[in-house]
Amino acid sequence: MKVSKGIAQRVLIIAYGNPLRCDDGIAWQAAEELRRKFASNTEVSIICVHQLTPELAEDVSCAETVIFMDATQNEKTGKLACEQVALQPGALHLSHHLAPGEVLAFSNQLYGANPRGFLISIHGEHFDHGDTLSATAINALPQVVTTVTDLVKRAESLQIQSQQS
Repeated sequence: MKVSKGIAQRVLIIAYGNPLRCDDGIAWQAAEELRRKFASNTEVSIICVHQLTPELAEDVSCAETVIFMDATQNEKTGKLACEQVALQPGALHLSHHLAPGEVLAFSNQLYGANPRGFLISIHGEHFDHGDTLSATAINALPQVVTTVTDLVKRAESLQIQSQQS
């Protein structure tokens, strides 16, 4: 799904990972639940990609807040981390595997955009071939949806405050 050029979206949610590698697809599953939750909200756009690429800079430039969601693999299986993402300035390289801060930097450099960025990392358990999430990942989904919903509400609150100023 492409964000319409020139139309500012309050929030862009980018789910990335490989849904054919078990828990690596958890962000895509969360995106589906969030699509249902925000179906009537025209100021929230959700896209699913396999990896972060420079081509996302245009979509990011149309947003005020960008929420990246991805699975990660480490000892904190089943845990969720939410951190703010800053631009990663410096020489930008044209790679088809970028970090969230690099996508924000491309958007800034190419379009002059400076959206707020957040990364939701879901700590998975199984990353083998397959399209089934582990029980640990499935149990983490409600927390992912709640965290993203809270970030969307926060973005809406910041928008209202800036309009009143």
